Amino acid sequence: MNKRAFLFNGIGSKPEKLLINLPPVLMEKYEYYLDEAFSKLGLDKDLDKNKAYDGRVAEWIISLICDRVVYEYYIDQGIIPDIGAGYSSGIVSISACFGSVSHDFAHGIIMMNRATMRSLEQHSVKLDMGVIIGMNYDSAHELLSSKFSEDDIIIGSGNSAFHVMISGKAEAVEKALFYALQEGALKAFSFGTGIAYHHPVMKAYSKEYVDFCASVKYKDPIYPMISGFDSSIITTGEGVLRENQLNVYTPIRWDLALKELEKMGVTEFFDVSANGAVKKFSRVNKAKCKIYTLEEV
Repeated sequence: MNKRAFLFNGIGSKPEKLLINLPPVLMEKYEYYLDEAFSKLGLDKDLDKNKAYDGRVAEWIISLICDRVVYEYYIDQGIIPDIGAGYSSGIVSISACFGSVSHDFAHGIIMMNRATMRSLEQHSVKLDMGVIIGMNYDSAHELLSSKFSEDDIIIGSGNSAFHVMISGKAEAVEKALFYALQEGALKAFSFGTGIAYHHPVMKAYSKEYVDFCASVKYKDPIYPMISGFDSSIITTGEGVLRENQLNVYTPIRWDLALKELEKMGVTEFFDVSANGAVKKFSRVNKAKCKIYTLEEV
């Protein structure tokens, strides 16, 4: 029976919010991995000195490096997962930490977001993402479907009973956030990303990304993974590749994946992010389960 799951966060937290939570011994390891990665990728550690696309992906690679440091710390402490799950770019992170691809290749996947951003800019496509807090999936879906077509906007991720991420055309996202607040949402704000991850529209602009994901052979993961897209259990390299390719343009049901893990017997969830970000938007049965963060460990 599965009792312990590792949860890998997506990209979003700024580096300063991640690094402030790393104790000196982990900061030392982080600095080593950072120097190694940025040297190979030609990125500047002074993020402001990187070009526009480079600066953004540099932040995202920092997030992956923090995941790796926290993951290795848990393992060193004898905390071994029975299964794992990746949220959005957390799929790239877990693919490396669970041994399906190298960390260098995972960084390469993140770097390919530059090609996607470039394609969107060349086609003058204006997209965005946003978060609605205080509204469940069904309520948010009813609101969006009553005012927009799915070509304009969808729920990119159902995170929990009180938290959804919306994704689509920038103008539609802005209007949807306004409508959500009118309907009683506690908070609603945009990411201002210029990208609409987890919306099918992204498939037309992410071919280079998707092709790159398949440019190496994936090993079977050390530990099984659960899909954030359909809650299937992944034990093969081919399955991990599929997750990475679906990731850019496929909606996530994080809430359903966590429920499935509970049904499988998981009672201990470990947030692998440095700042406890997964715990903030995820919910499990409080009577039977707990999500642990790095700070709590």
